Amino acid sequence: MTVYDNRRALSDADGFDDIFEMVKAATERSLKMHRAGLTLVLGDIPNSVGAYHEMGSNAIVMNRNILRIVEKLTRSRSKRNAYVFMILLHEYLHSLGYSSDSQVRDLGKQITEGYLGRKHMAGEMAVRPLDQFFPELEKLSVFRDKGEYQTVHRFDSSSTSYIA
Repeated sequence: MTVYDNRRALSDADGFDDIFEMVKAATERSLKMHRAGLTLVLGDIPNSVGAYHEMGSNAIVMNRNILRIVEKLTRSRSKRNAYVFMILLHEYLHSLGYSSDSQVRDLGKQITEGYLGRKHMAGEMAVRPLDQFFPELEKLSVFRDKGEYQTVHRFDSSSTSYIA
């Protein structure tokens, strides 16, 4: 697929699983690395953290509050999907063993540029503050920790050979 095909596929993606498949494909193409069997959890975590992956675990925990705010701040599916792509790529790189955030940001931009082309919003989000894309984010992101977590049931489905 071409960069333009990948851009169109990301813009049209319907959900975390579709976007994560693109994250894995982009990473495989760029770094020749792959990891299967990850779980996505949406959680009430402090808004200073967009997501995290605890080294050695099989889970990516994404900040549900920031995700909801991003969904409210834009009607653009392309922009929302670019945000999800960037977050999932960042944490996927951590799951592959890259521990340095600065290295992961640089790799994220490199991988995104190779997959989606230069100056794509997802690549820019990898290295620039999120409020540059969503200026109202700070006003809306008052943290209210309910301590609730929700597992996304259809995620990394290409790595699952059975119905869960």
